[in-house]
Amino acid sequence: MANTTSIKVSIRLESGGHTFSPESLVTTSGAVEVVVSTHKTTLVPAELFVEAEAASALVAVGCAPAHDERVVCSDAKDGIVAVMAVSAACYDTLMKCYGDRLHFTTPLFESWDVERGIFLYLSAEVLYVRIHDGVLRFAEAMEIASDGDVCYYLESINRVYDIYNMYARALGDTVRLKRILGRLFKNLEIVG
Repeated sequence: MANTTSIKVSIRLESGGHTFSPESLVTTSGAVEVVVSTHKTTLVPAELFVEAEAASALVAVGCAPAHDERVVCSDAKDGIVAVMAVSAACYDTLMKCYGDRLHFTTPLFESWDVERGIFLYLSAEVLYVRIHDGVLRFAEAMEIASDGDVCYYLESINRVYDIYNMYARALGDTVRLKRILGRLFKNLEIVG
């Protein structure tokens, strides 16, 4: 029997795939992981997740999918499923090309090895924030239009979680994050 290897390919969809270019697709026989970058993202405990009701999870958090969007779900990770909205045209193209090899994920699932702290990921017009204090306390994808929005959201979160005194790890648009966050956090690690 021949031993074949399959290569995992990762595709990043900015703006929920609304600016997706089919020419960027690669040919592979392995799994295809699609990282969906959209503020229309929510996390659901895996034990409460019902795929047929995924769209209602987005509606419940004020991120109802538009008529030209499809709801996709991640595989469960650490007992959590991510529910996201992506462009229907993009979804159809990806399904045609990759079929059941597709797996969707979110920057909210980026690896994290810290017991207590805040994880920040800035991607285009979306700020992802995750707070850990032994367990996951907060996770949100927020639509931003300016650096002021980033500061506003972080200040609002700080009032509840006192994040400026936590260890902070920042990824994504690190140049912009360093400019915004440098004077806010006492212990900030910019990765990348």
